[in-house]
Amino acid sequence: MATIDTGEGAFRRAGGGWSRVLSSRNHRFIAEIFDGADDALAAYEAVEPGLAANGFQTLDWLTVLYEELAPARKAMPRLVVVTERASGEVALVLPLLVKKEGILRVASFADLGVSLYGGPILGPARITDQGATRNLWRSVRRAMHDIDLIRFERMPAEIAGRPNPLRARAGVLPAKTSASALTVPDRVETYLRGIGTKYRKEVERCHRRWQEESAPRFYRAETADEIAHVYLAFEEQHAQRQASLHEANSLDEPGYRAFYERLAIDGSNAGLSALFALEANGEIIATLFGIVHEGTFTRLLSSTAGKEWAHLSPGRLVMIEAMNYFVGEGVRRFDMGPGKHPLARGFGVKPVPLYDLVVPMDAIAVPRALFHGVRARLGAKWAPTRHASRWPA
Repeated sequence: MATIDTGEGAFRRAGGGWSRVLSSRNHRFIAEIFDGADDALAAYEAVEPGLAANGFQTLDWLTVLYEELAPARKAMPRLVVVTERASGEVALVLPLLVKKEGILRVASFADLGVSLYGGPILGPARITDQGATRNLWRSVRRAMHDIDLIRFERMPAEIAGRPNPLRARAGVLPAKTSASALTVPDRVETYLRGIGTKYRKEVERCHRRWQEESAPRFYRAETADEIAHVYLAFEEQHAQRQASLHEANSLDEPGYRAFYERLAIDGSNAGLSALFALEANGEIIATLFGIVHEGTFTRLLSSTAGKEWAHLSPGRLVMIEAMNYFVGEGVRRFDMGPGKHPLARGFGVKPVPLYDLVVPMDAIAVPRALFHGVRARLGAKWAPTRHASRWPA
């Protein structure tokens, strides 16, 4: 990539566009800004080898989000690439969206209500000491001089088994909700026996009743026709449930529909997404949609056919059948996502703490940052009784 020297900074070509490079000869790290979907994705692809990310910061996920959902929500994709000057290795990548919120220009992780977790992408340059981490964060802040507020939400403590360097920054607070996950050591049946006789017997009863129905079937949708068929069933079931609750259906918005439809097809082709169906009497009675990354299946969406099938607990059945499927594929960790979703009850899930980092970059953003801090502290206080959900059930 050609670079034009401009003294304290530079412009660097990336994928036919231009990035801003913020650095100085006295700084240990070089921070590069790539704005717009084309340049951000091209830059990510160029540095992708050796990166460690969670499933919601992978190139496959961000491609769909940046190209489908970001334009619909008037959010600008931005990729921040921080490189260690001496080694030339990538230390950190931040996949962001920049959006106006009132008078504030806010930079946040690429989310828009579909990404369950935020977090930095870690490069091959291992930054472990506190001094280096502080210098790295300063380089990020210098690069984000056009931003009023940095808001990084729902960050895990670890990224692909490595410590999240942003977890140690000043201003980090517990997120208002934690995640919940479980790990199956060998077989799902053995796991269920270990969490209680009553729950196991209830699962067995529902499974037996399902098997007594005509043409019971569980499968993963893999062909384009299967994916379209199962996804349509999910949309219809979800719309019916939202209507019964007199709640708005987020999938009525074209941007969200386009995002999930493309994720189902492109994500399946890339090995990222997985869509399952549970059938009885030739009818889809439950669906489950999630992503697979680094040995973990994370639930995104699920649906059931309605009250006539409630005696089978089909939402629970499809999850257990998916667990059986994945254990056979070597996937043993199952993430139910943030909040206390009904599917998590009884499964023996364990809480996974998440963290927020909100930093005002100028005076006008200070009240918003203070409000977030107060809300986070109150949320942590009342967490045992709180139920939260941000996505279609």
